[in-house]
Amino acid sequence: MKQNRQQPFNKLEMMMLTDSDRSLVFKNELMIDDNFDKPISQEDRDKYMTSVYPFKLMFMMIILCTKGYMRFRCNLQEHLVKAGNVIILFPNSIGECLESSPDFQVAFIACLDDSYASETNSSFSTKFRNQLARQMVISLTEEQMDEMLFFYRLMRKKIQAPHTEFTREALKGCMQVILADCYQELSDMLQISGKKGQESRSQRLFQEFLKLVQRHYTQERSITFYADALYLTPKYLAQVIYSESGRHAGEWIKDCVILEAKVLLKSGKYTVQQVGDLLNFANASFFGKYFKAAVGCSPKQYQKS
Repeated sequence: MKQNRQQPFNKLEMMMLTDSDRSLVFKNELMIDDNFDKPISQEDRDKYMTSVYPFKLMFMMIILCTKGYMRFRCNLQEHLVKAGNVIILFPNSIGECLESSPDFQVAFIACLDDSYASETNSSFSTKFRNQLARQMVISLTEEQMDEMLFFYRLMRKKIQAPHTEFTREALKGCMQVILADCYQELSDMLQISGKKGQESRSQRLFQEFLKLVQRHYTQERSITFYADALYLTPKYLAQVIYSESGRHAGEWIKDCVILEAKVLLKSGKYTVQQVGDLLNFANASFFGKYFKAAVGCSPKQYQKS
């Protein structure tokens, strides 16, 4: 996956992926690709599949892994995807590719937004996204993966065939079947792991805290702000976050700030001073100390590395 070093926030746009002879694009709004015919070259793995710096995904993506493995970090959480797994990434996710095996083999479906996944039951999408926040990697049986790949190949045929006024609807239908199967498998996984039924109050608070952090971390780094927003005392919120995640609330906030700082520094568009301003630091010196304590080097050193 190509990373554009010249755009703010190091955005990864969908059309930046179209460099494979297997890529197929429908009306610049949906793209599918795979590397079934040949493995990913060492050059491409070094260039696109290792952790250079984070990128912000600007489209929705479904990834089907049929061979090998990849380690990646998405929205601060690290995951391993291997043969028989499917992952779904939504727009505005911040990710890093950490490592991939030489035989890593995947097919993916990407669309500009989730309109191809829309359906009449809006609660379906909301519940699905909330569950994906806890369990991003979905494990499939061989039969289930074969079914996913059947619809993937059907989408390839629809894009390659002469387009009609119903081509988009056919592609949306395939996408909805894939997502419905993923949702069912995800629901089964959560029930087996004992997460069936209503979440506990502390689990809900933790999820609400993470949502608030994602919205406000560029301006607010104080746990008091988030406690006030949730009508809790800072002490109680801190206890809940640590109990649910094994990490302190301040660590979650700091990770978001540092991740965004890395994206901005590597975008090539901002000075260290400007990045500090964008992240609401009092001055460049304070930002530099905060960044170095977390990363181990100064913002300037990280920007040049």
